Amino acid sequence: MKIACIILCLIAVSEAISLVLIRRQNREICRQLAFIREYESRKRVEVNVERFGERALAEEVNLTLDKVREQQRALHEREKLVADAYANLSHDIRTPLTSLDGYVQLLHDAKTEAERERYTAVIGERISTMKELLEDLFTYTKLKNDAYELELQPISLRSVVAETVLSYYDTWKDMGVDPEIILTDEVLQIEGNELAVKRILHNITKNAVLHGRKALSVYLHRVDGEAEIKISNPVEHPEEIEIERVFEQFYTADRFHRQASSGLGLAIAKEFTERMGGTICATLEKSTFSVIIRLPLVSA
Repeated sequence: MKIACIILCLIAVSEAISLVLIRRQNREICRQLAFIREYESRKRVEVNVERFGERALAEEVNLTLDKVREQQRALHEREKLVADAYANLSHDIRTPLTSLDGYVQLLHDAKTEAERERYTAVIGERISTMKELLEDLFTYTKLKNDAYELELQPISLRSVVAETVLSYYDTWKDMGVDPEIILTDEVLQIEGNELAVKRILHNITKNAVLHGRKALSVYLHRVDGEAEIKISNPVEHPEEIEIERVFEQFYTADRFHRQASSGLGLAIAKEFTERMGGTICATLEKSTFSVIIRLPLVSA
C-alpha cells in the first residue's frame, strides 16, 4: 500500500512538472508569435516539450506563417507593379492630353486649310489614344469584378473572326503590315460573345502590330474538337520577352515604352477567353511570338 502511494505521488509530481513545463512553453510560444508579429520577423516557432503533439502544432503554425509571408511578398510585388503601371498609364494619358492644348492653339491660329486639317488629325489621334487607354483600364476592372457576367450565346466563330480580321486588312496594309490570313471553311459554332471575340482579336493583333516586324499571320481551324485561333508575328527582341508573364496585367516587354500601351491588352484577352470557357497561351519559337486560343465547340 505504501509503495502504491509513493508511485502515485511520483506520478502526480511528474504530471505537475509536465504541466508547468507545458504552461511555460505555451507562454514562450505566445512570446515568439508576438515577436514575429511586431517585428515582421522570419523567425520560426520552436518548442522544447513534446507531450501532446506540440511539435506537429508548431510545424503547422510555421507553415501558415510561411504562407502568409509569401502572400505578403506577392502582395507587395503586385502593389509595386500596379503603382508603376499606373504611373506609366498616367504618363501615357497626360502626354497626349498636355499636347492637346498646344495643338488646339495651333488650330486656332492656323492660316490655311491644310494646316487646320493636319492639326485636326493630330488632335483626333491624341484623343483616340486616351480613349483606348481608358477603355482598357475600364474593361479590365470590369472583368476582374466577380459580379460581372459575360452574356454568352451560340455564334459562328468563323464569321466573327473573318469579319473582324478583314475589317483591319486595309489598315494593316497602309501600315506596311503584310498579313497572312488562313481561315477554315467550317462554321465552328461556339457558346461565346461576339464583342468579346472581337476585342480579343483586336488586342492581340494590336500587340502584334506595335511590337512586331510588320508581319502578321492569323489562323483559324479545328483542333481536337475545339476551335483554335493562332495569331503569330516575328519580334525584334525576343530576349526581352518573359513568355510566362505576357498575360499579366500591366506587363509590357517594351522596356523603353516606345508606344502608348496600357499593358492590359493580353490580360483582357485572357479574361474574355476564360469567361467563354476557353484557354489561351503564348509561345516564343526563335523570333516568332504566337498567341493560341482554344474555345470549346457546340453542336450546330
